Amino acid sequence: GDTGKTRVAIIDNVLVTAIVETTFDFTITGLATSTAINGTSTTGSTTATEIPFGVLTAGEIKTMAQQLNVTTNAINGFVVTVEQDDDLNSATGADIDGFTDGTYVDSPTAWVAPSNSISDENTWGHWGITTEDDDGGISGNDGLFDGAEIAANEFFGVTTTPRVIFAHDGPADNATPNVGSTTVGYQVEISPLQEAGDDYQTTLTYIATPTF
Repeated sequence: GDTGKTRVAIIDNVLVTAIVETTFDFTITGLATSTAINGTSTTGSTTATEIPFGVLTAGEIKTMAQQLNVTTNAINGFVVTVEQDDDLNSATGADIDGFTDGTYVDSPTAWVAPSNSISDENTWGHWGITTEDDDGGISGNDGLFDGAEIAANEFFGVTTTPRVIFAHDGPADNATPNVGSTTVGYQVEISPLQEAGDDYQTTLTYIATPTF
């Protein structure tokens, strides 16, 4: 029959804090000859810093590829774009224009040979890009691949305006296709009218941006 009284103090204002530092790594890796890329395969090898098409022959398609990898804990993922500083230019003033026939199409289009019109130098040779990535659920990616992978043997033009080639809407692990890894391919074809030159070149710039 004992009785007693007690008091209980409840403290509900203890703040718990933590910090998770940002991680973001982007790498480019060269790929070997005969690497599969969107319904075709590479005809030569690349490095992380060079895409050497070599000697071009009229009517012969040449294809090169690079692998892109991203590791990040950014909550909304990342976007990778590519742009060129100019057309594939020679010191003689000649150039190899963007796919197709200098129109730099911004929607994936089945590869076709340059139309080779004597009155239009834009049709004497062209080159373009393809990617095996889907858009990672991100809409409005330059209209290139909203919601699905680019179909086999489809390409678009490389321009001085950034084009989205790889994206994901959450953290990426550097390995999973369409999440942390993808392959991009570059393809060129010339006609018999393409001007001679032993120094055609351009510089590509990849820009990888995390999204928080």
